[in-house]
Amino acid sequence: MKKKEKVFMFGGLILSLLLSPGCALFLVGAGVAGGVAISEDEIEGLMEKKFDRVWTAAREVVIKEGFIKLEDRAHGTMEGEVRKSEVKISVAELTEKTVRLRVKARKVYRVVPDLDLANELYNKILRKL
Repeated sequence: MKKKEKVFMFGGLILSLLLSPGCALFLVGAGVAGGVAISEDEIEGLMEKKFDRVWTAAREVVIKEGFIKLEDRAHGTMEGEVRKSEVKISVAELTEKTVRLRVKARKVYRVVPDLDLANELYNKILRKL
């Protein structure tokens, strides 16, 4: 991605933050590597990677940190448990070279958001790539 495109994307993100007063949207992580919290329990990020590579990395991280309960590769979704929190991961192929990764985590009977865990898992998946 060219520097100009990164600046444009970052500017658009900041603008969307300013225009979303009732939304719990904020930046998480550092620089381009970090994701965006799109809710109290979910991190999302776009990356220029192939679906298969991101799916495999996400699967390896969940297995290492906990276990997978359900996975549907065709739809790009998996559910698991990590440190007694329910984790949901979504990998969506937006273009041939662009993938959206979402990581959601909830603890205490799936009621309490666990944004810290979602962010941690998201960043571990990025490091695997």
